[in-house]
Amino acid sequence: MATFRCLQSGNTVTFTLQHDIDSMRGHSGYVRVDEAQPDTQNEQRVDTPFTAPQQPVRPRGRPRKEFTL
Repeated sequence: MATFRCLQSGNTVTFTLQHDIDSMRGHSGYVRVDEAQPDTQNEQRVDTPFTAPQQPVRPRGRPRKEFTL
């Protein structure tokens, strides 16, 4: 059994017949996905701190009307 991932869309397809697996190896648009997952326990997790977007402070509302005499 082999699983292939499409390079363009990211969809995965699983094949069980050897003929299908051999034909997909020659296809340039697909990459074989390994079944064994890498050991993620040894890697350190780095969290990115979230900050709210900064917006300029403007006076609220319409400016005051100035009277001229």
